Amino acid sequence: MQKNGLIRTTVYSFHIRDGGCIIKSDIMKLREVFQEAKRRSLPKEWLYLAADAYWTLDTDGVFLDWEREEKDKDDIPLSAKRNGLGETLDDGTIEQVVDWADRLAGREDDLARLYVFRYYFRFDAFPDRLGVPDPLPADEIMLRLDRQFYDSLGAERTDTKCRHEGCRRGMVKFSVFCRVHQFEQAKKKPCPFQH
Repeated sequence: MQKNGLIRTTVYSFHIRDGGCIIKSDIMKLREVFQEAKRRSLPKEWLYLAADAYWTLDTDGVFLDWEREEKDKDDIPLSAKRNGLGETLDDGTIEQVVDWADRLAGREDDLARLYVFRYYFRFDAFPDRLGVPDPLPADEIMLRLDRQFYDSLGAERTDTKCRHEGCRRGMVKFSVFCRVHQFEQAKKKPCPFQH
C-alpha cells in the first residue's frame, strides 16, 4: 500500500548485533521513542527508521551511535544499510518535536507528535499548527515573489518607449525600461512574465 509516494511497511526483522549489527533490545516503536523523548531519556544518538516506509506510531526504529558504527564509503552505517534504515532525527531534535507537538495539541498527543516528526523530517521546520498544508516548493515561492515584484512595477506608459534595444513596450514609472526589462535588470534573470 502506498501513501504520499512511500510504501507502507514496518521493519520487524533486524539483524542480531555482531560487530555493528542491531540487537532486538535496541528496537523501539516510534510511540516509545516519543515517550522516552518526553522523559528526556533517549540515547544521545540518531534515530534510524525504515527508509521506504510511511511511518506510524508502531514503526520500529533504532538509535545508532554514528561515531562507533562501521560505515560504508558514503558514511552510511552498515547496520542501517543492511536493514533498509535511513537516518531521521537526532535525540535533541526529537525532544523538540515532542515539546512542539504537545504545545500545538494542548496536551500529550502521540498522533500530534507523529505529525510534527514527519513534517520536521520532510521540511526541516516546525509547522505553525497541526494539519497545516505542506509548504510550497521553493521554485513556486520564488515565482510568486517574482510575480509580486513584476506587478509592483506598475503599468507601462504609452507615451514613452522602453530603452531596451528593439523593445516596443512602454516605460514604467521611475524607470527607462518596460516591466519585462526592468524585471530583468533588477533580478538579473529572464522575466517569466510577458503581460
